[in-house]
Parts: sequence; C-alpha cells; structure tokens
Amino acid sequence: MKRGRRPDCGSGFRLLWASVVVSGLGSGMRYVALPLLAADLTADPRKVSLVFLAGQLPWPLVMLSAGVLADRVDRRRLMYVVNAVRAAVAGALATAVALGDATLLLLMAVAATLDLAQRFYLGAWAGIVPAIVPPPARDRGNAALKGGAVAAGLVVGNPVGAALYDVHPALPFTFDASSYVVAAVLIALLRGSFRPERVAGPRAPAGLRRQAAAGFGLLWKLPLLRRIVLLAVLFNFVGAAQLAVGVLFVRHTLGLSPTVYGALAAAFGVGSLLASLLEGRLVFLLGRGRVLYAALVAAAAAALGVGLSDSGWEAGCFAAVYGASMTLWAVTVTTVRQDRVPLEYMGRVTMTHRTIVRAAATVGAAAGGLTAHVSGVRSVFQIGSALLLAGVLAGGRGLLRDSSS
Repeated sequence: MKRGRRPDCGSGFRLLWASVVVSGLGSGMRYVALPLLAADLTADPRKVSLVFLAGQLPWPLVMLSAGVLADRVDRRRLMYVVNAVRAAVAGALATAVALGDATLLLLMAVAATLDLAQRFYLGAWAGIVPAIVPPPARDRGNAALKGGAVAAGLVVGNPVGAALYDVHPALPFTFDASSYVVAAVLIALLRGSFRPERVAGPRAPAGLRRQAAAGFGLLWKLPLLRRIVLLAVLFNFVGAAQLAVGVLFVRHTLGLSPTVYGALAAAFGVGSLLASLLEGRLVFLLGRGRVLYAALVAAAAAALGVGLSDSGWEAGCFAAVYGASMTLWAVTVTTVRQDRVPLEYMGRVTMTHRTIVRAAATVGAAAGGLTAHVSGVRSVFQIGSALLLAGVLAGGRGLLRDSSS
C-alpha cells in the first residue's frame, strides 16, 4: 500500500453498504408513510403515539438474546433470514393497505414485528462490520454506512415515500417490501463464513444468561461506555417522545401537508448526511469526547427551535441541526465501541447498550403522547430541550475526561 493512501474497506463491505442503502430506502418510505396512515385513521395523539410505541415494545423479548445469537451463528446468514422475514411482513401490510383493510391495530402489529426483526439484524450487523473492515478503515466505514443509510432513508426515502403516499397509500409499503428482497440477495452474495468462532479468542461462558451478563459486565466496566449509555438514555427518551408526536406537530399544529412532512424528514436527513461526512474530520480535530458533548448541546438547541417554529422553513432548519447532532452521536459511539470491545463480545455489548436505551425510548414514546394530550404538542419539544440541557450540565463534561483515559 502506498504511503498516505486511504485504507480500503474491502469488496465485502461494499456489498454490505449496498444492502444497507437499499433496505434503508424502503424503510425510509415506510417510516414516513406509517405515521401518515395512522394520522389519517385518527387525530388522537395518544392513539397515533401507540403506533410508534408498538415499535418500541418488543425489545425486552429479544434484545439480549439477539446479541447472544449474533455471537453464536453465522452473522451473514442471520441478516439474510431477517431481511426475508421483513420482506414478507412489509408485503402483507402493503396488501392490506391496497385493499382498504388497514387498522391501527394492524399498524401496531406490523411495527412491533418489524422491530423484533430489526433487533436480530442489528445484533448481526454489530459484529459483521469489524469482522470485514480493518481497524484503520473503521471510521471511514462507519461514516459511509451511516451516510448511505441516511441519504437513502431520510433524504430520498422520506420525501419520496410521502409523495407516493399522496398518490396511493399502498405504494411506499410496496417499495419497502421490495427493498428487503434486494437487500437479502446482496447479503447472500457475501463470501466466506461469519461465525464468531472464526475470530473469537477464549471460549465464551455457556448459557444465555451468563453470556448476556458477560456483555453487560464488560459494558459497565468501561468508564466511557458506561457514561455514554447513561447519556444515551436521556437522548433516546427525548427523541422518542418527539418522534411519537412529530406527525401531529407538522399536520395539525403547523397545518402542513403529508408531502411537506416528508420534506421536513428529508431536512433532518440532510443534516444527518452532512454530519456523517464531517464526523471523521471533527473527531480528528476535536476528539471523540468533544464531538459527543457538542452533539448533546446541538440536540438541546434544535429541539427548542423546532418547538418554537411557526413555519415549515423554520422547523426544517432546526430539524437539520437535530439530524446532524444525532448522527454525530451515533457514529462516534459506534466507533468507540468497536475500538474498546473484543469482537467475540460485540453482539452482546451492542445489544445490551441498545436494550438500555430502547427502554428509555419506550417510556419516552408513551410520555410524548401523554404530554401532548395534556399540554399540547409544542410542549413535548420544549420540555425535551430542557431535559437535554440538564443532561449536558449533569454529565456531559465527563465525556471529555473519560475519552482521554
């Protein structure tokens, strides 16, 4: 390799990236179409938030077991199977919408099922990236995956999904099902075996509980990862509360159309995409601790700005800042975990982290709907901003200290 040449992520990574981008495009269409369909079925914020909440509830059933399974089986095969299952579920939803048989209960069931499948997908994904991407290329690889997913799902998928929903509500769900089929084929083209035993060191303790406990113990023992997960609890609580009522804020508070709702989601995606392109340079200049701290501060400011907005343009600008802050946080946290956690523990540690923060998101989604019902949709954003600022003051500065240890 020539001196100064950028490290290559490899051909296997390119197939993985293409699979993530294709499935992200379909998911982006569904993410914007699902709340639009729920809002067309009911204007009650509590009922609309139930659809979002349904996508949060299944995590206790499989989160830790998904991490353990990902550390036991061929991760490529697991991702292939999950994508096939998701294609079938999304196809069933598209059929029901086309026939006019969609109900809130059906939307909740689909959201819950797809979330269950996503847990297993993420468990496998957490271990397959460091297995195929060498350490010098991981910052670049993680940013490329995040940027590709954001560009496909938010920048393209969300506005296209909203526009297709205006044409016919079944179209975005049909595209979602098709994208999972293509993604499954791309994953199947990956060569080699991705069983953890090929790269693992000492033999892992037997038993689901012991293996899950080992993952939690390692996460909690590392000071920076422990601090990150505690702050992520707050981040996800606030974010889920706002996402749960976001469609009502756009449709009813601002009085905008479904297409504009998709455009605002795209603005969030543009900010996220820009952040994924700049994350590596920002980490190089500032360090990971400062990037994480800045992400929390920016999220607090953006949440307040969205809550005070009176037009789509204002909300879109603050949504872009919000998207940038969340992506800076997510990409940086992923690289920190990959650098500090042994590969044979990656699935369990990753899913333990996600279990904890998903619990916060579940509570946050319910709290968002109740708060909007009692004191209005705007208050969800304003209270969320205050909570994020409190988190910065209480524990954000510790990121700077821990990241240097």
